[in-house]
Amino acid sequence: MIDGMNSQLLQADIKASFDKERKVRVKSFLTQEHAEQLLLSLTNDVPFEMALVRGGRYESISQSAWKAMDNQAKQAVNTEVMSNAARGIGFVYGRHLVTSTERIAAMSKFYDWINSEAVLQWARELSGFDDIRTASVQATRYTPGQFLTRHQDVVEREQRRLAYVVNLAPQWHPDWGGLLQFYEDDGTTTESWAPEFNTLSLFDVKHIHSVSYVTPFAQQPRYALTGWFKAI
Repeated sequence: MIDGMNSQLLQADIKASFDKERKVRVKSFLTQEHAEQLLLSLTNDVPFEMALVRGGRYESISQSAWKAMDNQAKQAVNTEVMSNAARGIGFVYGRHLVTSTERIAAMSKFYDWINSEAVLQWARELSGFDDIRTASVQATRYTPGQFLTRHQDVVEREQRRLAYVVNLAPQWHPDWGGLLQFYEDDGTTTESWAPEFNTLSLFDVKHIHSVSYVTPFAQQPRYALTGWFKAI
């Protein structure tokens, strides 16, 4: 049993599901208390920046910088983001990078937890990637109009092995969008996973995937903790 993880989970069942297509969805992944503490921190403590692609490069815009922009400048950013998206390029969502020096208590605790030897060994045994050594963490928040277009997570310099998403949006309705979708090489959708509260999505970084557009009528942000199990 790993502290913070639901003690009722069976590793053998999860591994059997993962081995079928190198991806798995695990409901009630964390203890209820752990999941609720993380949601509370995401809602009240985390200072999200706007992550996007602009001018062909990844960029983050702080909340204060966004507020300081006039309407024309904001419209120019939105126009470029949507133009890129129409060609299957880019993303826009709220992001906060969590590192070993994180000062927000709940985020720091999660970083240490997912980088603990117990969790890393759990990921090694589940995936067969015996070289997993660390896990990165970012807090994410998708609000209406935000999305992540189709891509793979293979980045050789970072030696990513597995992508993970710990969903923390309570009572999310699938019609609100924000679905984790998987694709064949030709763009055919193979599966769509709704971001149910306290559900882990874990998959090989070679899978083509996206986060679908969050609709204008979504009633809450789509919160999650995401990252990669890596060999460095």
